[in-house]
Amino acid sequence: MMEAGGNFDLILLFPLTVLALSDYVTSKKELSTVAQSDTASAPSADGTYHAKRTRHGTLYYLELAFAIALLGMLACVVIVKVTRLLKKKNPKNNLNSSPKASIITSLNEVKCEERHQDLVFFVDEEHQFKLENLLDAGADLQNQNFCSSLYRVQLNIGTYAVKRLKKLHMSNTEFEQTMAKVGKINHPNILRLVGYSCQGEEKLMIYKYQSKGSLLSLMERYVEGKQNFPWKLRLSIAVGIAQGLDHIYKSFAGSEIIPHGNIKLSNILLNENEEPLISEYGYASLLNPKGDCLFTSNGYTAPERSLSEQGDVFSFGVILLELLTGKIVDNSGLDLPKWVKAMVREEWTGEVFDKEIAKVGMVGFPMLNVALKCVAHFAENRPLMAEVLETIVGVIDEDLSCSSAESSPRDGRALYSVAEEEG
Repeated sequence: MMEAGGNFDLILLFPLTVLALSDYVTSKKELSTVAQSDTASAPSADGTYHAKRTRHGTLYYLELAFAIALLGMLACVVIVKVTRLLKKKNPKNNLNSSPKASIITSLNEVKCEERHQDLVFFVDEEHQFKLENLLDAGADLQNQNFCSSLYRVQLNIGTYAVKRLKKLHMSNTEFEQTMAKVGKINHPNILRLVGYSCQGEEKLMIYKYQSKGSLLSLMERYVEGKQNFPWKLRLSIAVGIAQGLDHIYKSFAGSEIIPHGNIKLSNILLNENEEPLISEYGYASLLNPKGDCLFTSNGYTAPERSLSEQGDVFSFGVILLELLTGKIVDNSGLDLPKWVKAMVREEWTGEVFDKEIAKVGMVGFPMLNVALKCVAHFAENRPLMAEVLETIVGVIDEDLSCSSAESSPRDGRALYSVAEEEG
């Protein structure tokens, strides 16, 4: 939309121009009438007649010039306003036309005295590169929002995902200290931080690019009927996520823990073997707790909206429910924990399962029980991540050693009791 001031200019100039043109036409008619009247009433040699004709001719040209000037002004205003409107309506076109330039420009604007000599890495030397290599490489904008932009960057040694951070409310020292802690986390189910750049207000986080996409894209393809998503793969992914989160909380023994804070389908990437990789670890801790960038995924956020282990457990429970029901929270806007609890309370527990889960009999019930405990309304009623992992592993072991027919009645009663407690 145009700005209010621009609209006012156009509204004001248009009637003025119409009035001027109307005046011009009226004057012309009057001049013609006067001329005819003068011709009929006086001889052509009369001096008075020549004087009147001269004055009317002068007024005619002045009116004409004034009308043309107003038309020119109106045309200029329209051109300027339309140009501004097109630019405002297509900001993404300007960005996508040269996403690489966006990174280069932002970093080059930083004062030279504020720059580090190069990037800081947490990987072996053969996987390192220079900042110049990063800025000179081709970059494709993958995603952006008010808080960050994500680029896919192709280098000679591989493809990387570069996250450019915005609106951070912390000093460079605090940022570097946080990155040092995050960079030490190394686990098969966590997307490792390759390195970072901290140059004034411009900060980058660098990861290896995962071409298989996210758990969200896998779920979407399954819902659309484009890909199978069997129970064994879902169970393997759930275990991997639980193992990664458990490793995070075990890695900070004796020091301040950095929770993840944004566990959701789109932040669970898949490697070439379809194993889960928890991405964006440490990013939420950089954001302003009172800002708009934190807790943006309401469907995965715990009621207390806190950056904590209990909050991550709740988010994991929502993902587990998505794997069991086949429903996607972000796409449907469904309050999935509330819906599942209501179904269980009405003794329609079997109806919550996706068709792939229904194929394997009653094995989904104990996993549903785990998920419901994770999404308990009060944080103190949720298990620790270590307890969640231990329970899931126990369910898998029990499923291998016992028939589903023997375990289903007990699991159904447990689920109903959980729903009653959370009701």
